[in-house]
Amino acid sequence: MGARINFVFKDDLNSAVVLYSHWGETEWRRDLAMALEHSKPRWTDSSYATRMMISYLIQDSVLEETGFGIFSISGPNYDLGDTTVIVDLINHTVIDDQGNSVGWDVFLLAYAPVLSGQSAT
Repeated sequence: MGARINFVFKDDLNSAVVLYSHWGETEWRRDLAMALEHSKPRWTDSSYATRMMISYLIQDSVLEETGFGIFSISGPNYDLGDTTVIVDLINHTVIDDQGNSVGWDVFLLAYAPVLSGQSAT
């Protein structure tokens, strides 16, 4: 069956890159928070930030035949049939499938795992 999700990496109104994950829907918040943290040094460079987030999300399966797909879409319609999350690279927000929008820093505070020895400030 799968737990399908689409991560839409949007850097303008006309086009976006989508990472489809067959199994990522159940842990998407934690996974995306870790990908955002990984890409933080490049948040002001949307092409690098996108590459770093996608690389982080697929890191354990990069050579597998199945599990992930990458494709592009045009226009503002992001109804892709499965759970869809928009990573807005211009406004630095995450928009969930319910339309809730939250800034990346707030998203990290809410969903990034706290490593031992670190405070959750």
